[in-house]
Amino acid sequence: MRITGMASGMDIDQMVDDLMRAERMPQDKYVQEQTFKSWQMDAYRELNTMVSAFEQSIFDRLLAPGSFLSRTGTSSDSSLASVTSSSGTGSSQYTLSEVNQLARAAITYSTERISDGDEAFDSSQPLGEVAGLNWEDGTVQTELLRGDGEKESFDFAEETTMNDEHPVIVKVDGVSHTVIRDGDLEGLEKGEVFLDTGNQTLTFAEPVANSARIEVKYVDDDDGRFMYAGAKTFGEAGEELRHQGFITEEDSLQNVLNEFNDSAIGINAFYDSHSDQVSVSRTETGIYNSNGGDEIIFDDGFFTDFLNLQNLDEDHVNYIDQGAQNASFTINGLDTERRSNTFTLDHLTITLHDEFDQHVTVSSSVDTDAIVENITEFVDEYNALLTEVHEKLGERRNRDYPPLTDEQRREMTEHEIELWEEQAQSGLLSQDRQLGNFMGQMRVNLYETINVEGSDIEHLNDLGITTSDDYLERGRLEIDEGKLRSTVEEDPEGAFNFFSQTGAERGIARNLRGTVNGMEEAISREAGGSNGRHQNHQFALGREMNRLDDRIENFDRRLEQAENRYWRQFTAMEQAMSQANSQSEMLYNFMFGNGNQMM
Repeated sequence: MRITGMASGMDIDQMVDDLMRAERMPQDKYVQEQTFKSWQMDAYRELNTMVSAFEQSIFDRLLAPGSFLSRTGTSSDSSLASVTSSSGTGSSQYTLSEVNQLARAAITYSTERISDGDEAFDSSQPLGEVAGLNWEDGTVQTELLRGDGEKESFDFAEETTMNDEHPVIVKVDGVSHTVIRDGDLEGLEKGEVFLDTGNQTLTFAEPVANSARIEVKYVDDDDGRFMYAGAKTFGEAGEELRHQGFITEEDSLQNVLNEFNDSAIGINAFYDSHSDQVSVSRTETGIYNSNGGDEIIFDDGFFTDFLNLQNLDEDHVNYIDQGAQNASFTINGLDTERRSNTFTLDHLTITLHDEFDQHVTVSSSVDTDAIVENITEFVDEYNALLTEVHEKLGERRNRDYPPLTDEQRREMTEHEIELWEEQAQSGLLSQDRQLGNFMGQMRVNLYETINVEGSDIEHLNDLGITTSDDYLERGRLEIDEGKLRSTVEEDPEGAFNFFSQTGAERGIARNLRGTVNGMEEAISREAGGSNGRHQNHQFALGREMNRLDDRIENFDRRLEQAENRYWRQFTAMEQAMSQANSQSEMLYNFMFGNGNQMM
Protein backbone atom coordinates (compact mmCIF):
# COMPACT_ATOMS: atom_id res chain seq x y z
CA MET A 1 0.00 0.00 0.00
CA ARG A 2 1.33 3.44 -0.97
CA ILE A 3 0.76 6.28 1.52
CA THR A 4 0.95 9.86 0.27
CA GLY A 5 2.42 12.72 2.36
CA MET A 6 -0.48 13.37 4.71
CA ALA A 7 1.72 12.98 7.78
CA SER A 8 4.80 14.73 6.45
CA GLY A 9 3.03 17.32 4.37
CA MET A 10 5.37 16.50 1.45
CA ASP A 11 4.33 15.77 -2.19
CA ILE A 12 5.51 12.16 -2.24
CA ASP A 13 4.27 11.51 -5.80
CA GLN A 14 6.33 14.37 -7.17
CA MET A 15 9.37 13.36 -5.14
CA VAL A 16 9.19 9.78 -6.49
CA ASP A 17 8.73 11.08 -10.05
CA ASP A 18 11.80 13.28 -9.67
CA LEU A 19 13.85 10.44 -8.28
CA MET A 20 12.70 8.08 -11.06
CA ARG A 21 13.54 10.67 -13.70
CA ALA A 22 17.12 10.54 -12.51
CA GLU A 23 17.02 6.73 -12.39
CA ARG A 24 15.63 6.62 -15.94
CA MET A 25 18.37 8.71 -17.53
CA PRO A 26 20.65 5.73 -18.46
CA GLN A 27 17.67 4.00 -20.09
CA ASP A 28 16.90 7.10 -22.16
CA LYS A 29 20.35 6.71 -23.68
CA TYR A 30 19.46 3.17 -24.79
CA VAL A 31 16.15 4.34 -26.30
CA GLN A 32 17.85 7.21 -28.12
CA GLU A 33 20.50 4.85 -29.48
CA GLN A 34 17.82 2.45 -30.66
CA THR A 35 15.93 5.29 -32.36
CA PHE A 36 19.08 6.40 -34.17
CA LYS A 37 19.77 2.87 -35.39
CA SER A 38 16.19 2.63 -36.62
CA TRP A 39 16.77 5.82 -38.63
CA GLN A 40 20.01 4.35 -39.97
CA MET A 41 18.19 1.20 -41.02
CA ASP A 42 15.58 3.23 -42.91
CA ALA A 43 18.30 5.31 -44.60
CA TYR A 44 20.19 2.20 -45.71
CA ARG A 45 17.01 0.60 -47.06
CA GLU A 46 16.03 3.75 -48.93
CA LEU A 47 19.48 3.82 -50.52
CA ASN A 48 19.28 0.12 -51.33
CA THR A 49 16.04 0.70 -53.22
CA MET A 50 17.93 3.14 -55.42
CA VAL A 51 20.86 0.70 -55.79
CA SER A 52 18.50 -2.12 -56.76
CA ALA A 53 16.78 0.08 -59.36
CA PHE A 54 20.18 1.00 -60.80
CA GLU A 55 21.19 -2.66 -60.99
CA GLN A 56 18.00 -3.46 -62.91
CA SER A 57 18.61 -0.49 -65.19
CA ILE A 58 22.08 -1.83 -66.09
CA PHE A 59 20.46 -5.06 -67.24
CA ASP A 60 17.52 -3.47 -69.03
CA ARG A 61 19.51 -0.77 -70.84
CA LEU A 62 22.95 -2.28 -71.46
CA LEU A 63 22.74 -6.08 -71.21
CA ALA A 64 19.44 -6.93 -72.91
CA PRO A 65 19.93 -7.18 -76.71
CA GLY A 66 16.30 -6.27 -77.29
CA SER A 67 16.90 -2.87 -75.70
CA PHE A 68 20.43 -2.07 -76.76
CA LEU A 69 20.42 -3.45 -80.29
CA SER A 70 17.13 -1.80 -81.06
CA ARG A 71 16.42 -1.49 -84.79
CA THR A 72 13.80 0.31 -86.79
CA GLY A 73 12.08 -0.85 -89.96
CA THR A 74 11.05 1.43 -92.81
CA SER A 75 8.93 0.95 -95.93
CA SER A 76 8.74 3.10 -99.04
CA ASP A 77 4.96 2.54 -99.03
CA SER A 78 3.57 1.25 -95.75
CA SER A 79 0.03 1.12 -97.17
CA LEU A 80 1.16 -1.74 -99.42
CA ALA A 81 3.79 -3.40 -97.22
CA SER A 82 4.71 -2.42 -93.67
CA VAL A 83 7.72 -3.61 -91.71
CA THR A 84 9.01 -3.98 -88.16
CA SER A 85 12.54 -4.86 -87.16
CA SER A 86 13.55 -6.83 -84.07
CA SER A 87 16.82 -6.69 -82.16
CA GLY A 88 19.80 -8.44 -83.65
CA THR A 89 18.84 -7.55 -87.19
CA GLY A 90 21.70 -6.34 -89.31
CA SER A 91 21.07 -3.47 -91.66
CA SER A 92 19.17 -5.08 -94.53
CA GLN A 93 17.02 -4.11 -97.50
CA TYR A 94 14.53 -5.98 -99.68
CA THR A 95 12.53 -4.96 -102.74
CA LEU A 96 9.02 -6.28 -103.31
CA SER A 97 8.33 -5.92 -107.04
CA GLU A 98 4.96 -7.68 -107.21
CA VAL A 99 2.29 -9.20 -104.96
CA ASN A 100 0.06 -11.46 -107.06
CA GLN A 101 -2.31 -12.44 -104.26
CA LEU A 102 -2.70 -12.11 -100.50
CA ALA A 103 -3.00 -15.06 -98.18
CA ARG A 104 -6.49 -15.84 -96.98
CA ALA A 105 -8.20 -18.37 -94.76
CA ALA A 106 -10.68 -21.02 -95.87
CA ILE A 107 -14.30 -20.15 -95.13
CA THR A 108 -17.40 -22.31 -95.56
CA TYR A 109 -21.01 -21.93 -94.53
CA SER A 110 -24.32 -23.78 -94.46
CA THR A 111 -25.67 -24.54 -97.93
CA GLU A 112 -29.18 -23.64 -96.74
CA ARG A 113 -31.10 -22.52 -93.67
CA ILE A 114 -30.86 -24.88 -90.74
CA SER A 115 -34.44 -24.24 -89.55
CA ASP A 116 -37.59 -25.52 -91.19
CA GLY A 117 -39.72 -22.47 -90.38
CA ASP A 118 -39.33 -18.76 -90.97
CA GLU A 119 -38.43 -17.96 -87.35
CA ALA A 120 -34.79 -17.70 -86.37
CA PHE A 121 -33.28 -20.63 -84.55
CA ASP A 122 -32.41 -20.09 -80.86
CA SER A 123 -28.79 -21.18 -80.62
CA SER A 124 -28.93 -21.28 -76.81
CA GLN A 125 -31.89 -23.66 -76.43
CA PRO A 126 -31.28 -27.36 -75.62
CA LEU A 127 -31.13 -29.37 -78.81
CA GLY A 128 -33.42 -31.96 -77.26
CA GLU A 129 -36.23 -29.43 -77.71
CA VAL A 130 -35.55 -29.00 -81.45
CA ALA A 131 -37.76 -31.03 -83.77
CA GLY A 132 -36.47 -32.95 -86.75
CA LEU A 133 -32.93 -33.77 -85.56
CA ASN A 134 -31.46 -37.17 -86.39
CA TRP A 135 -30.92 -38.51 -82.90
CA GLU A 136 -29.51 -41.98 -82.34
CA ASP A 137 -30.45 -44.26 -79.46
CA GLY A 138 -27.98 -44.82 -76.65
CA THR A 139 -26.39 -43.10 -73.68
CA VAL A 140 -22.99 -41.40 -73.83
CA GLN A 141 -20.63 -42.70 -71.15
CA THR A 142 -17.18 -41.50 -70.12
CA GLU A 143 -14.33 -43.57 -68.72
CA LEU A 144 -11.12 -41.96 -67.46
CA LEU A 145 -7.71 -43.61 -67.46
CA ARG A 146 -4.25 -42.35 -66.50
CA GLY A 147 -0.93 -42.77 -68.27
CA ASP A 148 2.09 -43.92 -66.28
CA GLY A 149 4.88 -43.22 -68.76
CA GLU A 150 5.44 -46.95 -69.37
CA LYS A 151 2.27 -48.62 -70.67
CA GLU A 152 0.86 -48.52 -74.19
CA SER A 153 -2.18 -50.72 -73.40
CA PHE A 154 -5.01 -50.01 -70.99
CA ASP A 155 -7.94 -52.15 -69.83
CA PHE A 156 -11.47 -50.86 -69.48
CA ALA A 157 -13.50 -51.46 -66.35
CA GLU A 158 -15.35 -54.78 -66.27
CA GLU A 159 -18.75 -53.07 -66.34
CA THR A 160 -17.92 -51.14 -69.54
CA THR A 161 -20.36 -52.12 -72.33
CA MET A 162 -19.70 -50.43 -75.66
CA ASN A 163 -22.10 -50.51 -78.58
CA ASP A 164 -19.86 -51.47 -81.51
CA GLU A 165 -22.12 -49.74 -84.01
CA HIS A 166 -21.31 -46.28 -82.69
CA PRO A 167 -18.11 -44.21 -82.69
CA VAL A 168 -15.70 -44.19 -79.78
CA ILE A 169 -13.84 -40.95 -78.99
CA VAL A 170 -10.43 -41.13 -77.34
CA LYS A 171 -8.60 -38.00 -76.15
CA VAL A 172 -5.26 -37.73 -74.36
CA ASP A 173 -5.01 -34.46 -72.44
CA GLY A 174 -7.75 -33.05 -74.68
CA VAL A 175 -6.18 -34.10 -78.00
CA SER A 176 -8.32 -36.43 -80.13
CA HIS A 177 -6.76 -39.68 -81.39
CA THR A 178 -7.84 -41.63 -84.44
CA VAL A 179 -9.51 -44.85 -83.28
CA ILE A 180 -8.54 -47.97 -85.28
CA ARG A 181 -10.94 -50.90 -84.89
CA ASP A 182 -9.92 -53.28 -87.66
CA GLY A 183 -6.62 -54.96 -88.44
CA ASP A 184 -3.80 -55.42 -85.96
CA LEU A 185 -1.25 -53.38 -84.08
CA GLU A 186 1.30 -53.45 -86.88
CA GLY A 187 1.87 -50.01 -88.36
CA LEU A 188 0.06 -48.14 -85.57
CA GLU A 189 1.25 -44.52 -85.77
CA LYS A 190 1.49 -41.69 -83.30
CA GLY A 191 -1.93 -40.09 -82.84
CA GLU A 192 -3.70 -43.41 -83.42
CA VAL A 193 -5.12 -45.85 -80.89
CA PHE A 194 -6.22 -49.45 -81.47
CA LEU A 195 -9.54 -50.42 -79.88
CA ASP A 196 -10.13 -54.11 -79.13
CA THR A 197 -13.74 -54.25 -77.95
CA GLY A 198 -13.56 -58.01 -77.47
CA ASN A 199 -10.77 -57.79 -74.92
CA GLN A 200 -11.88 -54.39 -73.63
CA THR A 201 -8.47 -52.78 -74.26
CA LEU A 202 -6.96 -49.64 -75.78
CA THR A 203 -3.46 -49.74 -77.27
CA PHE A 204 -1.47 -46.65 -78.25
CA ALA A 205 1.50 -46.47 -80.61
CA GLU A 206 3.80 -45.51 -77.71
CA PRO A 207 3.66 -45.29 -73.91
CA VAL A 208 1.31 -42.60 -72.63
CA ALA A 209 3.01 -39.88 -70.58
CA ASN A 210 2.92 -40.12 -66.81
CA SER A 211 -0.31 -38.65 -65.34
CA ALA A 212 -1.70 -37.92 -68.82
CA ARG A 213 -5.53 -37.87 -68.77
CA ILE A 214 -7.03 -40.45 -71.13
CA GLU A 215 -10.72 -39.72 -71.75
CA VAL A 216 -12.77 -42.37 -73.53
CA LYS A 217 -16.33 -41.51 -74.58
CA TYR A 218 -18.55 -44.25 -75.93
CA VAL A 219 -22.21 -45.18 -76.32
CA ASP A 220 -23.95 -48.03 -74.51
CA ASP A 221 -27.45 -49.44 -74.94
CA ASP A 222 -29.09 -47.58 -72.07
CA ASP A 223 -32.05 -45.34 -72.78
CA GLY A 224 -30.97 -41.99 -74.15
CA ARG A 225 -30.30 -40.05 -77.35
CA PHE A 226 -27.15 -38.61 -78.88
CA MET A 227 -25.57 -37.24 -82.05
CA TYR A 228 -21.99 -37.38 -83.24
CA ALA A 229 -19.95 -34.36 -84.41
CA GLY A 230 -16.46 -34.39 -85.86
CA ALA A 231 -14.20 -32.14 -87.92
CA LYS A 232 -10.57 -32.00 -88.94
CA THR A 233 -8.09 -29.50 -90.30
CA PHE A 234 -4.36 -29.67 -91.00
CA GLY A 235 -1.27 -28.53 -89.15
CA GLU A 236 2.02 -26.90 -90.14
CA ALA A 237 3.47 -30.13 -91.55
CA GLY A 238 0.21 -31.22 -93.19
CA GLU A 239 -0.69 -33.53 -90.30
CA GLU A 240 -4.36 -34.04 -89.46
CA LEU A 241 -5.83 -32.08 -86.55
CA ARG A 242 -9.05 -33.73 -85.41
CA HIS A 243 -11.74 -32.94 -82.87
CA GLN A 244 -14.75 -35.12 -82.08
CA GLY A 245 -17.62 -34.96 -79.67
CA PHE A 246 -20.92 -36.52 -78.67
CA ILE A 247 -23.92 -34.22 -78.43
CA THR A 248 -26.63 -34.90 -75.86
CA GLU A 249 -30.12 -33.51 -75.55
CA GLU A 250 -28.97 -30.98 -72.93
CA ASP A 251 -26.42 -29.37 -75.26
CA SER A 252 -27.20 -26.24 -77.27
CA LEU A 253 -25.86 -25.30 -80.69
CA GLN A 254 -23.75 -22.58 -79.07
CA ASN A 255 -22.22 -25.13 -76.66
CA VAL A 256 -21.21 -27.34 -79.57
CA LEU A 257 -19.71 -24.48 -81.59
CA ASN A 258 -17.82 -23.22 -78.53
CA GLU A 259 -16.32 -26.66 -77.93
CA PHE A 260 -14.95 -26.86 -81.47
CA ASN A 261 -13.77 -23.23 -81.40
CA ASP A 262 -11.82 -23.95 -78.21
CA SER A 263 -10.22 -27.10 -79.62
CA ALA A 264 -6.77 -27.38 -81.22
CA ILE A 265 -8.03 -27.68 -84.82
CA GLY A 266 -8.03 -23.91 -85.34
CA ILE A 267 -11.51 -22.98 -86.52
CA ASN A 268 -13.94 -20.19 -85.76
CA ALA A 269 -17.61 -21.18 -86.12
CA PHE A 270 -20.63 -19.00 -85.42
CA TYR A 271 -24.38 -19.02 -86.03
CA ASP A 272 -25.96 -16.02 -87.77
CA SER A 273 -29.60 -15.59 -86.79
CA HIS A 274 -30.40 -13.31 -89.74
CA SER A 275 -29.43 -15.82 -92.43
CA ASP A 276 -30.15 -18.83 -90.18
CA GLN A 277 -26.83 -20.33 -91.24
CA VAL A 278 -23.51 -21.30 -89.68
CA SER A 279 -20.18 -19.98 -90.93
CA VAL A 280 -16.90 -21.81 -90.26
CA SER A 281 -13.46 -20.42 -91.05
CA ARG A 282 -9.85 -21.36 -90.34
CA THR A 283 -8.16 -19.15 -87.79
CA GLU A 284 -4.98 -19.29 -89.89
CA THR A 285 -4.57 -18.06 -93.45
CA GLY A 286 -2.88 -20.18 -96.09
CA ILE A 287 -2.91 -23.74 -97.45
CA TYR A 288 -2.16 -26.58 -95.03
CA ASN A 289 -3.79 -29.56 -96.78
CA SER A 290 -0.91 -30.84 -98.90
CA ASN A 291 -3.33 -32.97 -100.97
CA GLY A 292 -5.05 -29.87 -102.31
CA GLY A 293 -8.45 -30.71 -100.82
CA ASP A 294 -10.61 -28.89 -98.32
CA GLU A 295 -8.91 -27.17 -95.40
CA ILE A 296 -11.90 -27.95 -93.15
CA ILE A 297 -13.43 -31.42 -93.41
CA PHE A 298 -16.59 -32.42 -91.53
CA ASP A 299 -17.47 -35.96 -90.46
CA ASP A 300 -20.93 -37.18 -91.39
CA GLY A 301 -23.40 -36.37 -88.66
CA PHE A 302 -24.30 -33.17 -86.86
CA PHE A 303 -22.31 -30.78 -89.05
CA THR A 304 -23.41 -32.26 -92.37
CA ASP A 305 -26.97 -33.34 -91.51
CA PHE A 306 -28.18 -30.51 -89.26
CA LEU A 307 -25.90 -27.56 -90.01
CA ASN A 308 -25.75 -28.32 -93.76
CA LEU A 309 -21.98 -27.93 -93.93
CA GLN A 310 -20.70 -29.93 -96.89
CA ASN A 311 -17.32 -31.19 -98.05
CA LEU A 312 -15.98 -31.46 -101.61
CA ASP A 313 -18.41 -33.93 -103.22
CA GLU A 314 -17.61 -36.78 -105.60
CA ASP A 315 -18.34 -34.53 -108.59
CA HIS A 316 -15.79 -32.06 -107.17
CA VAL A 317 -18.42 -29.44 -106.55
CA ASN A 318 -16.89 -27.39 -103.75
CA TYR A 319 -19.32 -25.84 -101.32
CA ILE A 320 -16.61 -23.74 -99.72
CA ASP A 321 -17.31 -20.04 -100.16
CA GLN A 322 -13.65 -19.03 -100.00
CA GLY A 323 -10.79 -21.40 -100.51
CA ALA A 324 -7.54 -20.96 -98.66
CA GLN A 325 -4.65 -19.46 -100.54
CA ASN A 326 -1.06 -18.51 -99.83
CA ALA A 327 0.40 -15.08 -100.35
CA SER A 328 2.25 -15.06 -103.68
CA PHE A 329 4.85 -12.37 -104.33
CA THR A 330 8.23 -11.49 -105.83
CA ILE A 331 10.97 -10.26 -103.51
CA ASN A 332 14.48 -9.35 -104.68
CA GLY A 333 13.61 -11.05 -107.97
CA LEU A 334 12.57 -14.35 -106.35
CA ASP A 335 9.02 -15.68 -106.86
CA THR A 336 7.87 -17.21 -103.58
CA GLU A 337 4.87 -17.92 -101.33
CA ARG A 338 3.95 -17.68 -97.66
CA ARG A 339 0.91 -19.00 -95.78
CA SER A 340 0.56 -15.71 -93.96
CA ASN A 341 0.60 -12.13 -95.14
CA THR A 342 3.05 -11.48 -92.32
CA PHE A 343 6.40 -13.21 -92.58
CA THR A 344 9.97 -12.77 -91.38
CA LEU A 345 13.22 -12.48 -93.31
CA ASP A 346 16.41 -12.16 -91.23
CA HIS A 347 14.38 -10.86 -88.25
CA LEU A 348 12.73 -8.27 -90.50
CA THR A 349 8.96 -8.78 -90.21
CA ILE A 350 7.05 -7.78 -93.35
CA THR A 351 3.26 -7.49 -93.61
CA LEU A 352 1.56 -7.39 -97.02
CA HIS A 353 -1.57 -5.23 -97.14
CA ASP A 354 -2.61 -5.33 -100.79
CA GLU A 355 -1.82 -6.72 -104.23
CA PHE A 356 0.45 -4.54 -106.35
CA ASP A 357 2.92 -4.57 -109.24
CA GLN A 358 5.24 -1.73 -108.29
CA HIS A 359 8.51 -1.61 -106.37
CA VAL A 360 8.23 -1.28 -102.60
CA THR A 361 11.46 -1.19 -100.61
CA VAL A 362 11.57 -2.37 -97.01
CA SER A 363 14.67 -2.04 -94.85
CA SER A 364 16.00 -2.09 -91.30
CA SER A 365 18.63 0.07 -89.66
CA VAL A 366 20.04 0.79 -86.23
CA ASP A 367 17.63 2.76 -84.06
CA THR A 368 20.34 5.19 -83.01
CA ASP A 369 17.95 7.37 -81.02
CA ALA A 370 16.87 4.43 -78.83
CA ILE A 371 20.45 3.29 -78.17
CA VAL A 372 21.65 6.81 -77.35
CA GLU A 373 18.65 7.26 -75.07
CA ASN A 374 19.42 4.01 -73.21
CA ILE A 375 23.07 4.92 -72.66
CA THR A 376 22.20 8.50 -71.68
CA GLU A 377 19.62 7.36 -69.12
CA PHE A 378 22.10 4.85 -67.71
CA VAL A 379 24.66 7.65 -67.25
CA ASP A 380 22.02 9.89 -65.64
CA GLU A 381 21.07 7.16 -63.18
CA TYR A 382 24.72 6.45 -62.36
CA ASN A 383 25.33 10.16 -61.70
CA ALA A 384 22.22 10.35 -59.51
CA LEU A 385 23.39 7.37 -57.44
CA LEU A 386 26.90 8.83 -57.22
CA THR A 387 25.56 12.16 -55.96
CA GLU A 388 23.19 10.54 -53.46
CA VAL A 389 25.82 8.29 -51.92
CA HIS A 390 28.50 10.98 -51.63
CA GLU A 391 26.02 13.42 -50.10
CA LYS A 392 25.16 10.85 -47.44
CA LEU A 393 28.81 9.95 -46.84
CA GLY A 394 29.84 13.60 -46.51
CA GLU A 395 26.98 14.70 -44.24
CA ARG A 396 28.23 15.08 -40.66
CA ARG A 397 26.29 13.87 -37.67
CA ASN A 398 25.11 16.65 -35.36
CA ARG A 399 25.63 15.13 -31.93
CA ASP A 400 24.13 18.19 -30.25
CA TYR A 401 20.74 16.94 -31.40
CA PRO A 402 20.18 13.39 -30.09
CA PRO A 403 16.82 11.70 -30.68
CA LEU A 404 14.09 13.10 -28.45
CA THR A 405 12.77 11.15 -25.50
CA ASP A 406 9.03 10.81 -24.96
CA GLU A 407 9.20 13.30 -22.10
CA GLN A 408 11.02 15.83 -24.26
CA ARG A 409 8.46 15.42 -27.02
CA ARG A 410 5.63 16.19 -24.61
CA GLU A 411 7.24 19.54 -23.82
CA MET A 412 7.68 20.61 -27.48
CA THR A 413 5.40 21.72 -30.31
CA GLU A 414 5.10 19.72 -33.53
CA HIS A 415 7.12 22.34 -35.39
CA GLU A 416 9.87 22.27 -32.77
CA ILE A 417 9.98 18.47 -32.98
CA GLU A 418 10.24 18.62 -36.78
CA LEU A 419 13.14 21.09 -36.68
CA TRP A 420 14.93 19.09 -33.99
CA GLU A 421 14.64 15.76 -35.80
CA GLU A 422 15.85 17.32 -39.04
CA GLN A 423 19.12 17.99 -37.23
CA ALA A 424 19.04 14.71 -35.30
CA GLN A 425 18.78 12.68 -38.51
CA SER A 426 21.79 14.27 -40.16
CA GLY A 427 24.83 12.10 -40.88
CA LEU A 428 23.06 8.76 -40.61
CA LEU A 429 25.50 7.18 -43.10
CA SER A 430 28.39 9.55 -42.46
CA GLN A 431 31.82 8.21 -43.47
CA ASP A 432 30.50 4.69 -44.13
CA ARG A 433 33.71 3.03 -45.30
CA GLN A 434 31.97 0.12 -47.03
CA LEU A 435 29.81 2.39 -49.18
CA GLY A 436 32.87 4.46 -50.05
CA ASN A 437 34.74 1.33 -51.15
CA PHE A 438 31.89 0.25 -53.40
CA MET A 439 31.72 3.65 -55.08
CA GLY A 440 35.46 3.47 -55.66
CA GLN A 441 35.11 0.02 -57.22
CA MET A 442 32.35 1.28 -59.50
CA ARG A 443 34.69 3.97 -60.80
CA VAL A 444 37.36 1.31 -61.40
CA ASN A 445 34.83 -0.73 -63.41
CA LEU A 446 34.02 2.25 -65.60
CA TYR A 447 37.67 3.04 -66.34
CA GLU A 448 38.56 -0.51 -67.40
CA THR A 449 39.93 -1.35 -70.84
CA ILE A 450 37.77 -3.93 -72.63
CA ASN A 451 39.07 -5.74 -75.69
CA VAL A 452 36.16 -6.34 -78.06
CA GLU A 453 36.89 -8.58 -81.01
CA GLY A 454 36.37 -6.80 -84.31
CA SER A 455 35.77 -3.41 -82.68
CA ASP A 456 37.88 -0.34 -81.89
CA ILE A 457 35.80 0.46 -78.80
CA GLU A 458 37.95 -0.16 -75.70
CA HIS A 459 37.07 2.61 -73.24
CA LEU A 460 34.03 4.69 -72.33
CA ASN A 461 35.89 7.60 -73.87
CA ASP A 462 35.58 5.89 -77.27
CA LEU A 463 31.81 6.32 -76.89
CA GLY A 464 32.14 9.98 -75.94
CA ILE A 465 31.65 9.31 -72.21
CA THR A 466 34.22 10.99 -69.95
CA THR A 467 34.70 11.96 -66.31
CA SER A 468 34.04 15.53 -65.21
CA ASP A 469 37.16 17.66 -64.69
CA ASP A 470 35.61 19.12 -61.52
CA TYR A 471 37.02 17.05 -58.66
CA LEU A 472 34.18 18.20 -56.43
CA GLU A 473 31.80 16.14 -58.59
CA ARG A 474 33.69 12.97 -57.55
CA GLY A 475 33.77 11.20 -60.92
CA ARG A 476 30.51 12.37 -62.45
CA LEU A 477 30.16 11.15 -66.05
CA GLU A 478 29.63 13.49 -69.00
CA ILE A 479 28.48 12.63 -72.54
CA ASP A 480 29.52 13.99 -75.90
CA GLU A 481 26.26 13.06 -77.63
CA GLY A 482 27.62 13.69 -81.11
CA LYS A 483 30.50 11.27 -80.61
CA LEU A 484 28.23 8.73 -78.92
CA ARG A 485 25.73 8.84 -81.76
CA SER A 486 28.32 8.50 -84.52
CA THR A 487 30.05 5.58 -82.76
CA VAL A 488 26.77 3.74 -82.23
CA GLU A 489 25.77 4.24 -85.86
CA GLU A 490 29.13 2.95 -87.04
CA ASP A 491 29.52 -0.02 -84.69
CA PRO A 492 26.38 -0.87 -82.67
CA GLU A 493 27.40 -4.49 -82.08
CA GLY A 494 30.83 -3.39 -80.86
CA ALA A 495 29.21 -0.95 -78.44
CA PHE A 496 26.88 -3.66 -77.17
CA ASN A 497 29.73 -6.14 -76.67
CA PHE A 498 31.82 -3.47 -74.92
CA PHE A 499 29.12 -3.29 -72.28
CA SER A 500 27.81 -6.85 -72.24
CA GLN A 501 30.26 -9.45 -73.53
CA THR A 502 30.84 -12.57 -71.42
CA GLY A 503 33.78 -14.90 -71.09
CA ALA A 504 37.26 -14.27 -69.76
CA GLU A 505 37.04 -10.53 -70.42
CA ARG A 506 33.60 -9.35 -69.45
CA GLY A 507 32.01 -6.11 -70.58
CA ILE A 508 32.07 -3.13 -68.25
CA ALA A 509 28.32 -3.29 -67.62
CA ARG A 510 28.64 -6.89 -66.42
CA ASN A 511 31.54 -5.96 -64.13
CA LEU A 512 29.67 -2.90 -62.89
CA ARG A 513 26.54 -4.93 -62.27
CA GLY A 514 28.58 -7.41 -60.21
CA THR A 515 29.85 -4.55 -58.04
CA VAL A 516 26.36 -3.10 -57.65
CA ASN A 517 25.02 -6.54 -56.68
CA GLY A 518 27.74 -6.74 -54.04
CA MET A 519 26.77 -3.30 -52.76
CA GLU A 520 23.12 -4.32 -52.57
CA GLU A 521 24.04 -7.49 -50.68
CA ALA A 522 26.29 -5.61 -48.23
CA ILE A 523 23.58 -3.05 -47.44
CA SER A 524 21.12 -5.91 -46.96
CA ARG A 525 23.48 -7.60 -44.49
CA GLU A 526 23.72 -4.32 -42.61
CA ALA A 527 20.09 -3.14 -42.68
CA GLY A 528 17.94 -5.98 -44.07
CA GLY A 529 14.78 -5.33 -46.04
CA SER A 530 15.85 -7.32 -49.12
CA ASN A 531 17.59 -10.50 -50.27
CA GLY A 532 15.50 -12.54 -47.85
CA ARG A 533 16.54 -10.56 -44.75
CA HIS A 534 13.38 -9.29 -43.10
CA GLN A 535 13.75 -10.38 -39.45
CA ASN A 536 15.98 -8.42 -37.06
CA HIS A 537 18.22 -11.39 -36.29
CA GLN A 538 19.13 -11.65 -39.99
CA PHE A 539 21.06 -8.35 -40.29
CA ALA A 540 23.56 -6.37 -38.23
CA LEU A 541 21.48 -3.33 -37.25
CA GLY A 542 18.56 -5.59 -36.39
CA ARG A 543 20.71 -7.64 -34.03
CA GLU A 544 21.95 -4.44 -32.35
CA MET A 545 18.35 -3.26 -31.94
CA ASN A 546 17.44 -6.62 -30.40
CA ARG A 547 20.30 -6.25 -27.91
CA LEU A 548 19.08 -2.76 -27.03
CA ASP A 549 15.58 -4.17 -26.58
CA ASP A 550 16.99 -6.66 -24.06
CA ARG A 551 18.84 -3.89 -22.20
CA ILE A 552 15.74 -1.70 -22.10
CA GLU A 553 13.64 -4.61 -20.86
CA ASN A 554 16.16 -5.41 -18.11
CA PHE A 555 16.34 -1.74 -17.16
CA ASP A 556 12.55 -1.60 -16.94
CA ARG A 557 12.69 -4.33 -14.30
CA ARG A 558 15.36 -2.40 -12.38
CA LEU A 559 13.28 0.78 -12.57
CA GLU A 560 10.25 -1.04 -11.25
CA GLN A 561 12.31 -2.36 -8.34
CA ALA A 562 13.74 1.12 -7.64
CA GLU A 563 10.29 2.74 -7.70
CA ASN A 564 8.92 0.11 -5.33
CA ARG A 565 11.93 0.70 -3.03
CA TYR A 566 11.33 4.46 -2.95
CA TRP A 567 7.67 3.95 -2.16
CA ARG A 568 8.51 1.54 0.64
CA GLN A 569 10.94 4.06 2.11
CA PHE A 570 8.53 6.98 1.91
CA THR A 571 5.68 4.84 3.21
CA ALA A 572 7.82 3.82 6.20
CA MET A 573 8.70 7.48 6.78
CA GLU A 574 5.04 8.49 6.60
CA GLN A 575 4.06 5.74 8.99
CA ALA A 576 6.81 6.76 11.44
CA MET A 577 5.83 10.42 11.27
CA SER A 578 2.19 9.53 11.63
CA GLN A 579 3.00 7.47 14.72
CA ALA A 580 5.09 10.30 16.16
CA ASN A 581 2.28 12.75 15.51
CA SER A 582 -0.17 10.44 17.28
CA GLN A 583 2.11 10.13 20.30
CA SER A 584 2.58 13.91 20.46
CA GLU A 585 -1.15 14.43 20.31
CA MET A 586 -1.72 11.90 23.11
CA LEU A 587 0.91 13.57 25.25
CA TYR A 588 -0.60 16.95 24.58
CA ASN A 589 -4.07 15.74 25.49
CA PHE A 590 -2.72 14.11 28.61
CA MET A 591 -1.05 17.27 29.75
CA PHE A 592 -3.56 19.86 28.66
CA GLY A 593 -6.77 18.00 27.99
CA ASN A 594 -10.00 18.16 30.06
CA GLY A 595 -9.17 21.62 31.44
CA ASN A 596 -6.09 20.32 33.24
CA GLN A 597 -3.08 22.53 33.33
CA MET A 598 0.38 21.67 34.44
CA MET A 599 1.42 23.56 37.49
